[in-house]
Amino acid sequence: MTTQSTSDYEVKHASGMTYKNAGNQFFKDKDFTKALKEYYYALLYLRGLNANPMDLSTAPRDPEKPTEDDVSDLDKDLSVIQTNMAACHLNLERIERVVACAEAALKANPFNKKAKFRLVQGYVREGSISKAEKLLDELEKDSPRDASFVAERKLIAAKEKEAESKQRKEMGGMFDRANNKAAAAAAAAAKAKSEETKSEETKSEETKSEETKSEETKSEEEQPAIIRKKSAA
Repeated sequence: MTTQSTSDYEVKHASGMTYKNAGNQFFKDKDFTKALKEYYYALLYLRGLNANPMDLSTAPRDPEKPTEDDVSDLDKDLSVIQTNMAACHLNLERIERVVACAEAALKANPFNKKAKFRLVQGYVREGSISKAEKLLDELEKDSPRDASFVAERKLIAAKEKEAESKQRKEMGGMFDRANNKAAAAAAAAAKAKSEETKSEETKSEETKSEETKSEETKSEEEQPAIIRKKSAA
């Protein structure tokens, strides 16, 4: 806090927490839109306390063995607010914002388990199942029977079953289309063969007819000659 006095810090921090508490009340009342507005103002006040206000987190970037003690109280507050915002977006079904806020919360405090769970929920609902399962595995190490985790596992199973069913239908549709095309091609070939056979039969009948006419003409031409021979005799 080299850029501002202790009293100034405390005043701004208190203002930020007042907005946060107001947001919590709106959340309890299930007015998630108003809750988000209060949380947003809380972030504005608390971010202004950072030496670098454009960056969400002041936590050490690459500690060799990070612990939660490495995270400042300010970053913990920021992380909690972002986690609460993720919950609001979840209730408003803004899944993309759920993921964004949960990731921001974890950037401020990587040890925020509730933020991890919100990220799990966001991943599940956007269809990033493998990412969700990886995070859920981490969370379940400490609380394997947590009811919320069990519920997400069931939702994941339902999503996977739904995806499998959809894939089977798509594959079935693809095979049906292929079979229909094959049947249509076979029918077209059979029709062409039938028409070809009819054409050959027609040509054969025409040839026979021409031959018959030719024989009849020859016969008629030969008859006068035979008659003349008989008369001369």
